[in-house]
Amino acid sequence: KLKQQEIERVQKWLKMLQKWEKYKNSDRMMKRVYKGIPLMLRGQAWSLLLDVERVKKENEGKYEVQQNKYKHINTDSCVGRSHRQNGIKIRNKFIKKEETLFEVSYCQGMSQIAAILLMYLNEEDAFWALSQLLTNQKHAMHGFFIPGFPKLQRFQNHHDQILSKLLPKLKKHLDKEQMFTGIYSTKWFLQCFIDRTPFTLTLRLWDIFILEGEKILTAMSFTILRLHKKRLLKMSLEDLREFLQEKISESLDFTDDVVIEQLQASMTELRKMKLDLPSPGVFTICSTSTKSSNE
Repeated sequence: KLKQQEIERVQKWLKMLQKWEKYKNSDRMMKRVYKGIPLMLRGQAWSLLLDVERVKKENEGKYEVQQNKYKHINTDSCVGRSHRQNGIKIRNKFIKKEETLFEVSYCQGMSQIAAILLMYLNEEDAFWALSQLLTNQKHAMHGFFIPGFPKLQRFQNHHDQILSKLLPKLKKHLDKEQMFTGIYSTKWFLQCFIDRTPFTLTLRLWDIFILEGEKILTAMSFTILRLHKKRLLKMSLEDLREFLQEKISESLDFTDDVVIEQLQASMTELRKMKLDLPSPGVFTICSTSTKSSNE
Protein backbone atom coordinates (compact mmCIF):
# COMPACT_ATOMS: atom_id res chain seq x y z
CA LYS A 1 0.00 0.00 0.00
CA LEU A 2 2.77 2.44 0.93
CA LYS A 3 4.64 1.62 -2.27
CA GLN A 4 1.52 2.31 -4.32
CA GLN A 5 1.00 5.63 -2.52
CA GLU A 6 4.57 6.64 -3.31
CA ILE A 7 4.12 5.74 -6.99
CA GLU A 8 0.98 7.87 -7.13
CA ARG A 9 2.78 10.73 -5.38
CA VAL A 10 5.63 10.62 -7.89
CA GLN A 11 3.15 10.65 -10.77
CA LYS A 12 1.43 13.73 -9.34
CA TRP A 13 4.78 15.48 -8.97
CA LEU A 14 5.82 14.56 -12.52
CA LYS A 15 2.63 16.08 -13.88
CA MET A 16 3.16 19.21 -11.82
CA LEU A 17 6.81 19.63 -12.83
CA GLN A 18 5.92 19.22 -16.51
CA LYS A 19 3.40 22.08 -16.19
CA TRP A 20 5.47 24.18 -13.80
CA GLU A 21 4.24 27.57 -15.01
CA LYS A 22 0.71 26.52 -14.12
CA TYR A 23 1.51 25.12 -10.68
CA LYS A 24 4.54 27.09 -9.44
CA ASN A 25 2.57 29.55 -7.27
CA SER A 26 -0.35 27.30 -6.46
CA ASP A 27 -1.61 26.10 -3.08
CA ARG A 28 -1.46 22.55 -4.43
CA MET A 29 2.27 22.83 -5.08
CA MET A 30 2.92 24.29 -1.63
CA LYS A 31 0.95 21.53 0.09
CA ARG A 32 2.89 18.88 -1.80
CA VAL A 33 6.22 20.44 -0.83
CA TYR A 34 5.22 20.31 2.84
CA LYS A 35 4.42 16.62 2.42
CA GLY A 36 7.94 16.10 1.07
CA ILE A 37 9.34 16.12 -2.46
CA PRO A 38 9.90 12.58 -3.82
CA LEU A 39 13.55 11.58 -3.62
CA MET A 40 13.94 10.98 -7.36
CA LEU A 41 12.46 14.39 -8.22
CA ARG A 42 14.00 16.54 -5.48
CA GLY A 43 16.79 17.94 -7.65
CA GLN A 44 14.44 18.95 -10.44
CA ALA A 45 12.03 20.54 -7.97
CA TRP A 46 14.77 22.46 -6.14
CA SER A 47 16.13 23.71 -9.45
CA LEU A 48 12.71 25.01 -10.48
CA LEU A 49 11.96 26.55 -7.08
CA LEU A 50 15.31 28.39 -7.15
CA ASP A 51 14.94 29.37 -10.81
CA VAL A 52 18.35 27.93 -11.61
CA GLU A 53 17.92 27.84 -15.40
CA ARG A 54 17.12 31.55 -15.55
CA VAL A 55 20.19 32.45 -13.48
CA LYS A 56 22.40 30.22 -15.64
CA LYS A 57 21.22 32.01 -18.78
CA GLU A 58 21.70 35.46 -17.23
CA ASN A 59 25.26 34.53 -16.24
CA GLU A 60 26.25 32.47 -19.25
CA GLY A 61 29.95 31.67 -19.33
CA LYS A 62 30.75 32.80 -15.78
CA TYR A 63 30.69 29.31 -14.31
CA GLU A 64 33.15 28.07 -16.94
CA VAL A 65 35.51 30.98 -16.19
CA GLN A 66 35.60 30.04 -12.51
CA GLN A 67 35.89 26.34 -13.36
CA ASN A 68 39.00 26.96 -15.47
CA LYS A 69 40.48 29.30 -12.89
CA TYR A 70 40.36 26.65 -10.16
CA LYS A 71 40.70 23.46 -12.20
CA HIS A 72 44.07 22.75 -10.55
CA ILE A 73 42.37 22.29 -7.16
CA ASN A 74 41.43 18.63 -6.80
CA THR A 75 41.30 18.09 -3.05
CA ASP A 76 38.16 16.45 -1.71
CA SER A 77 36.80 17.59 1.62
CA CYS A 78 34.40 15.47 3.62
CA VAL A 79 31.61 17.46 5.20
CA GLY A 80 29.29 16.67 8.06
CA ARG A 81 28.62 13.28 9.54
CA SER A 82 25.18 13.12 7.93
CA HIS A 83 26.79 13.51 4.53
CA ARG A 84 29.62 11.11 5.29
CA GLN A 85 27.02 8.53 6.22
CA ASN A 86 25.39 9.11 2.86
CA GLY A 87 28.69 8.96 0.98
CA ILE A 88 28.70 12.67 0.12
CA LYS A 89 31.88 14.65 -0.60
CA ILE A 90 32.40 18.13 -1.95
CA ARG A 91 35.38 19.61 -3.75
CA ASN A 92 37.14 22.57 -2.24
CA LYS A 93 37.19 24.15 -5.68
CA PHE A 94 33.39 24.44 -5.61
CA ILE A 95 33.61 26.66 -2.54
CA LYS A 96 36.54 28.56 -4.05
CA LYS A 97 34.39 29.45 -7.04
CA GLU A 98 31.58 30.64 -4.78
CA GLU A 99 34.04 32.78 -2.80
CA THR A 100 35.20 34.53 -5.94
CA LEU A 101 31.73 35.14 -7.31
CA PHE A 102 30.12 36.47 -4.15
CA GLU A 103 33.07 37.74 -2.12
CA VAL A 104 32.07 35.56 0.82
CA SER A 105 34.89 34.10 2.89
CA TYR A 106 34.79 30.33 3.26
CA CYS A 107 32.97 29.05 6.33
CA GLN A 108 32.59 25.41 7.30
CA GLY A 109 28.81 25.68 7.16
CA MET A 110 28.91 26.63 3.50
CA SER A 111 30.47 23.32 2.50
CA GLN A 112 27.65 21.40 4.16
CA ILE A 113 25.06 23.50 2.35
CA ALA A 114 26.83 22.89 -0.94
CA ALA A 115 27.04 19.18 -0.15
CA ILE A 116 23.31 18.80 0.37
CA LEU A 117 22.73 20.55 -2.96
CA LEU A 118 25.24 18.26 -4.68
CA MET A 119 23.26 15.24 -3.51
CA TYR A 120 20.50 16.16 -5.96
CA LEU A 121 22.02 18.57 -8.50
CA ASN A 122 24.99 18.40 -10.84
CA GLU A 123 27.93 20.64 -9.95
CA GLU A 124 26.99 23.59 -12.15
CA ASP A 125 23.34 23.58 -11.08
CA ALA A 126 24.39 23.25 -7.44
CA PHE A 127 26.73 26.21 -7.93
CA TRP A 128 23.89 28.43 -9.17
CA ALA A 129 21.46 27.07 -6.59
CA LEU A 130 23.92 28.13 -3.89
CA SER A 131 24.25 31.52 -5.57
CA GLN A 132 20.48 31.92 -5.32
CA LEU A 133 20.43 30.93 -1.66
CA LEU A 134 23.19 33.43 -0.93
CA THR A 135 21.81 36.36 -2.86
CA ASN A 136 18.08 36.23 -3.47
CA GLN A 137 15.72 38.14 -1.20
CA LYS A 138 13.80 35.12 0.07
CA HIS A 139 16.86 33.32 1.49
CA ALA A 140 19.60 35.97 1.63
CA MET A 141 22.10 33.62 3.29
CA HIS A 142 24.98 35.96 2.42
CA GLY A 143 24.54 37.77 5.75
CA PHE A 144 25.18 34.55 7.67
CA PHE A 145 28.68 34.25 6.24
CA ILE A 146 30.13 37.75 5.91
CA PRO A 147 32.55 38.95 8.64
CA GLY A 148 30.83 39.52 11.95
CA PHE A 149 27.92 37.23 11.02
CA PRO A 150 25.36 40.08 11.27
CA LYS A 151 22.39 38.03 10.15
CA LEU A 152 23.17 35.24 12.60
CA GLN A 153 23.19 37.74 15.45
CA ARG A 154 19.86 39.21 14.35
CA PHE A 155 18.20 35.80 14.12
CA GLN A 156 19.56 34.69 17.48
CA ASN A 157 18.35 37.90 19.13
CA HIS A 158 14.95 37.42 17.51
CA HIS A 159 14.85 33.82 18.75
CA ASP A 160 15.38 35.12 22.29
CA GLN A 161 12.53 37.57 21.77
CA ILE A 162 10.20 34.77 20.65
CA LEU A 163 11.10 32.64 23.67
CA SER A 164 10.56 35.55 26.06
CA LYS A 165 7.06 36.12 24.69
CA LEU A 166 5.87 32.58 23.98
CA LEU A 167 7.97 30.27 26.17
CA PRO A 168 8.93 32.52 29.11
CA LYS A 169 9.27 29.71 31.65
CA LEU A 170 11.64 27.79 29.39
CA LYS A 171 13.57 30.96 28.56
CA LYS A 172 14.08 31.63 32.27
CA HIS A 173 15.30 28.06 32.80
CA LEU A 174 17.73 28.22 29.87
CA ASP A 175 19.12 31.52 31.15
CA LYS A 176 19.46 30.12 34.66
CA GLU A 177 21.45 27.16 33.31
CA GLN A 178 23.46 29.54 31.10
CA MET A 179 22.34 27.70 27.97
CA PHE A 180 22.37 30.80 25.81
CA THR A 181 21.03 30.94 22.27
CA GLY A 182 24.49 31.25 20.73
CA ILE A 183 25.51 27.89 22.18
CA TYR A 184 22.85 25.74 20.53
CA SER A 185 21.32 27.65 17.62
CA THR A 186 24.26 28.59 15.38
CA LYS A 187 23.93 25.59 13.06
CA TRP A 188 20.15 25.89 13.13
CA PHE A 189 20.33 29.29 11.48
CA LEU A 190 23.63 29.07 9.61
CA GLN A 191 22.76 25.97 7.59
CA CYS A 192 19.08 25.26 8.17
CA PHE A 193 19.43 22.39 10.65
CA ILE A 194 21.94 20.26 8.73
CA ASP A 195 23.48 17.86 11.28
CA ARG A 196 21.03 19.14 13.90
CA THR A 197 17.93 17.11 12.99
CA PRO A 198 17.55 13.52 11.71
CA PHE A 199 18.55 13.40 8.06
CA THR A 200 15.11 12.48 6.68
CA LEU A 201 13.64 15.47 8.50
CA THR A 202 16.51 17.71 7.38
CA LEU A 203 15.67 17.00 3.74
CA ARG A 204 12.03 17.91 4.29
CA LEU A 205 13.06 21.09 6.08
CA TRP A 206 15.24 21.96 3.10
CA ASP A 207 12.30 21.37 0.75
CA ILE A 208 10.34 23.92 2.78
CA PHE A 209 13.30 26.28 3.21
CA ILE A 210 13.84 26.43 -0.54
CA LEU A 211 10.11 27.06 -1.02
CA GLU A 212 9.46 29.52 1.81
CA GLY A 213 12.81 31.09 2.58
CA GLU A 214 14.29 32.25 5.87
CA LYS A 215 11.06 32.40 7.89
CA ILE A 216 11.30 28.64 8.37
CA LEU A 217 14.44 29.22 10.46
CA THR A 218 12.68 31.18 13.19
CA ALA A 219 9.64 28.91 13.15
CA MET A 220 11.56 25.63 13.30
CA SER A 221 13.82 26.87 16.10
CA PHE A 222 10.72 27.76 18.10
CA THR A 223 9.07 24.44 17.20
CA ILE A 224 11.97 22.32 18.45
CA LEU A 225 11.92 24.00 21.85
CA ARG A 226 8.15 23.99 22.16
CA LEU A 227 7.86 20.29 21.29
CA HIS A 228 10.46 19.37 23.91
CA LYS A 229 9.61 21.99 26.52
CA LYS A 230 8.71 19.59 29.33
CA ARG A 231 11.91 17.61 28.91
CA LEU A 232 14.08 20.69 28.60
CA LEU A 233 12.71 22.21 31.81
CA LYS A 234 14.11 19.24 33.75
CA MET A 235 17.60 19.37 32.24
CA SER A 236 20.84 20.75 33.61
CA LEU A 237 23.31 22.69 31.45
CA GLU A 238 25.22 19.61 30.34
CA ASP A 239 22.03 17.69 29.55
CA LEU A 240 20.69 20.67 27.61
CA ARG A 241 23.89 20.94 25.60
CA GLU A 242 23.94 17.23 24.80
CA PHE A 243 20.27 17.16 23.83
CA LEU A 244 20.16 20.31 21.69
CA GLN A 245 23.50 19.75 19.96
CA GLU A 246 23.67 15.97 19.65
CA LYS A 247 20.64 13.88 20.57
CA ILE A 248 18.07 15.68 18.44
CA SER A 249 20.29 15.15 15.39
CA GLU A 250 19.80 11.42 15.85
CA SER A 251 16.16 11.23 16.83
CA LEU A 252 13.37 13.59 17.86
CA ASP A 253 10.54 12.41 20.06
CA PHE A 254 8.13 12.81 17.15
CA THR A 255 7.69 11.55 13.59
CA ASP A 256 8.74 13.77 10.69
CA ASP A 257 5.08 14.32 9.76
CA VAL A 258 4.21 15.51 13.27
CA VAL A 259 7.18 17.88 13.34
CA ILE A 260 6.22 19.38 9.97
CA GLU A 261 2.61 19.84 11.15
CA GLN A 262 3.87 21.63 14.25
CA LEU A 263 6.21 23.72 12.11
CA GLN A 264 3.27 24.90 10.01
CA ALA A 265 1.35 25.78 13.17
CA SER A 266 4.36 27.73 14.46
CA MET A 267 4.71 29.63 11.19
CA THR A 268 1.04 30.65 11.35
CA GLU A 269 1.29 31.69 15.00
CA LEU A 270 4.46 33.73 14.52
CA ARG A 271 3.08 35.41 11.40
CA LYS A 272 -0.08 36.49 13.27
CA MET A 273 2.08 37.94 16.04
CA LYS A 274 4.41 39.58 13.49
CA LEU A 275 7.29 37.55 14.90
CA ASP A 276 7.96 35.40 11.85
CA LEU A 277 11.12 37.35 10.96
CA PRO A 278 13.48 39.79 12.66
CA SER A 279 13.59 43.36 11.41
CA PRO A 280 15.47 43.72 8.11
CA GLY A 281 19.19 44.42 8.27
CA VAL A 282 20.92 47.41 6.77
CA PHE A 283 23.41 45.51 4.61
CA THR A 284 23.31 45.13 0.86
CA ILE A 285 24.09 42.01 -1.14
CA CYS A 286 25.91 42.48 -4.41
CA SER A 287 25.94 39.54 -6.79
CA THR A 288 26.25 38.92 -10.47
CA SER A 289 22.52 39.13 -11.01
CA THR A 290 20.65 39.96 -7.81
CA LYS A 291 20.54 42.60 -5.10
CA SER A 292 18.84 42.41 -1.72
CA SER A 293 18.82 44.23 1.58
CA ASN A 294 17.38 41.38 3.60
CA GLU A 295 20.47 40.35 5.50
